[in-house]
Amino acid sequence: MKRILQTCMAVVLCLTILTGQAAALTASERFRRAADIINERGLIAEQSPIPQETIDEDAVYLEDNPDALSNILNDILSGMDAHSMYLTAEEYQAGFSTLSGYAGIGIAVSQTDKGLMIEQVVRHSPAAEAGMQVGDRLIAIDGKDVTQTPLSEIGTLLQGETGSTVRVTVERDGKKVDFSLIRETILSENVSARQAAPGVEYIAISAFSSMNDAEDFEEIWNGLDEKETKAVILDLRDNGGGMIDAALAMLDLMIEPKTKIATMHYREDQGGDEVYYSTGGGLPLNKITVLVNGNTASAAELMAGVLHEVGGATLVGSKTYGKGQGQYHLKLDGDYLVLTCLEMLLPGSGGWEGKGLTPDVEAHALRTIRGYLKDAAPLDETKPVRYGEQSAQAKAVCQRLHALGYLAEPTDVLDTPALGALRRFQTDAGLGTRLNADTDTLQALSLACESASNRGRMIDDVYYTALALCTEAAQKPLRYKPQANGSWRAA
Repeated sequence: MKRILQTCMAVVLCLTILTGQAAALTASERFRRAADIINERGLIAEQSPIPQETIDEDAVYLEDNPDALSNILNDILSGMDAHSMYLTAEEYQAGFSTLSGYAGIGIAVSQTDKGLMIEQVVRHSPAAEAGMQVGDRLIAIDGKDVTQTPLSEIGTLLQGETGSTVRVTVERDGKKVDFSLIRETILSENVSARQAAPGVEYIAISAFSSMNDAEDFEEIWNGLDEKETKAVILDLRDNGGGMIDAALAMLDLMIEPKTKIATMHYREDQGGDEVYYSTGGGLPLNKITVLVNGNTASAAELMAGVLHEVGGATLVGSKTYGKGQGQYHLKLDGDYLVLTCLEMLLPGSGGWEGKGLTPDVEAHALRTIRGYLKDAAPLDETKPVRYGEQSAQAKAVCQRLHALGYLAEPTDVLDTPALGALRRFQTDAGLGTRLNADTDTLQALSLACESASNRGRMIDDVYYTALALCTEAAQKPLRYKPQANGSWRAA
């Protein structure tokens, strides 16, 4: 499953060689080069190339009007399809930041009463490989004390040119630890997971930035059998796509049978149709639900569609965006040509360009947490709630767990489902699991709800709809048997 990535990288390499003298090129020359690439590589241009007469006329016009280059190219590209475009480097960075990333070491820092604390270390980053840890206190960058430096300036000090070196000093357990790190392109972490309910795993994929995402997903997916997972909620909402290879690699892990999963339609002079098959052996789950919305696009729609048609998944949410074409991202004289090069086709229904995917179950998140809590039972932070207790205080706890996404159906009793939700919240809040809602838990719950309200978060009815489907499926027996060596076999 490497063709798409390898092809794109080969084209970028070729263009880098061809445009080595970019500074000497006029707007007219840059236009001719871009037009030639569009005609040679573009999917739509195979049937409707830019006429040579048009190229000649626009090139002459650009000799006296060089600032019109972007407008002319984008007029031509918009007439071909909805996704091809010509962008400056700044526009590309703003629009495709999940793909382009930034050059740094891969840490997130927060200002606390203890100082500048590292709160995240990005996987696969220089910081992670060097051994930096969450909880380290940042005290110096390149030998300069930064303990009094505003947080807004720290990012500038840590970022720089790819391949450059930065020295970072942290304090850990009262001792100074020095790191010499080489900056690399840092891509966002796009895959996360947590247990949503007994036997139900929630996995969110926000983008397909690189094959690192596929590796992170593989680690999560391969650990599901150890948890005796029976159902999965896969959240692809607001996932605009990215690297198709990463999506295909993830799909191969999930699909049970050996079967056709997708076709990539290229130009005939670039190989025509290429069919992809799963290798089989995906974990036999009782249920997969896929959450989608109007911002689910491209490779994310491919994943949702394949899981629906081949994996028997249920799509929950609202209609997807309708982007069924893939693009080369070509660096051209410092700018970028994003050019449609292929169409993605599902194994059953084919293409979805301009149509989108319609969910099996329509659901929408319409309630704000702030509005919901106005009508909720008041929470007394000094009054613990015991397991099995039925009271107004228990109801207040359950309602807040519901608002934060931990409990599907709030009641007035801290029963087994509510206790499980409470313990998941306690784990996420760093409290450690307990058998009741003690004062520490109540205070953390109140703060979490206040923070969520201030951020304008919604109560996620789409998620709860999927959770209900998966919870029901989790009542059925496992379709596989975990083995002592970490593997599994079909039941």
